[in-house]
Amino acid sequence: MATQQADSFEYATYTEKRETCPSCNMPIPLHQLARRGMLAGKDGPPKLAYWHTRCVKTDGSRR
Repeated sequence: MATQQADSFEYATYTEKRETCPSCNMPIPLHQLARRGMLAGKDGPPKLAYWHTRCVKTDGSRR
């Protein structure tokens, strides 16, 4: 199984559909602000992902 790391965060936004935070594996409510970014793995291109704002440090790295 490929280990995944966050490459970068783009901005804070609201999700259009229910998303799961890759850091804590909990759902992100539609009314809650989330950090949008790219999640890279060893196999394939990076994919779009959303994190809870509490799961991201102020410098942009994951907790």
